[in-house]
Order: sequence, then structure tokens, then C-alpha cells
Amino acid sequence: MSPLATSLLTINPLAVLVAAIVHAGIGLLWFMPKFFGNAWVELTGKEMKPASRWIAAGLIGHLVMTVVLAVILKLADVTNIVGGIVIGVIVCIGFVVPLEIGELIWEKIPFKLFMIRVCNQLVGLSIAGSILAIWQ
Repeated sequence: MSPLATSLLTINPLAVLVAAIVHAGIGLLWFMPKFFGNAWVELTGKEMKPASRWIAAGLIGHLVMTVVLAVILKLADVTNIVGGIVIGVIVCIGFVVPLEIGELIWEKIPFKLFMIRVCNQLVGLSIAGSILAIWQ
């Protein structure tokens, strides 16, 4: 069996679920008005009203992200908090930042909005990575 298949079969589903919930929760907290929500509203010119029809897709997205992060941690044989944080940071820098740079360049979003979005993912992926690394 390939290392990828082994990784998929041996990840802890409860750890993945908890990491996905924590990742989503960090996003919810991050964009609360007293944190970065008001800045987001000001920078985007939008209301803080999510499109409720997409909430399920968003939650599935968090779950997919944590499954992939769990597989990467398994393949890298990371089993401690520091390693989980490092992999979370690497994933953010390698995948999230390039996508957000596209938004910065093509959609001309303000740099402050870019930073709010990237830092949300940096914190979320780092914490999810630490949960997944230690809870195998």
C-alpha cells in the first residue's frame, strides 16, 4: 500500500473533526466585530451577513482542509506541537498566501485585507496542525 493510502487510512477521524471545528471557530472569532470584523466590513464595503446557503460548503471546506493537513503531517511523521505549527505555517505560506496574492494583484484588494485573511489562516492552520500532530 502506498504511503498516501496508509496515511489516509490511519488518520484519527475524531482529531480531524475537532481540528476542523477549531479551524472554523477561529475564523468565526477572527471576523467578530471586536477583532477584525469591523475592519473587514470597512475594507470590503460588504455587510457581515454570510450567504447562509454556502455555510455547509464552508464547513465541508474546513473538513477537507484538515484531512489534507492530517495527511501531510502523517507523511512528514510529525507528532509534536512545534512540528504541527511549523507544518501549518508551511501549508499557509505555500497554498493560502499565493491564492491571496492573486486577490491582491487581480482584484486589487487592500493590503490590510490581504493580511487579515492570511493571518486568519496562519493562526487556524497552525492550531489545527498542532491538534492533528499530537492527537494521532
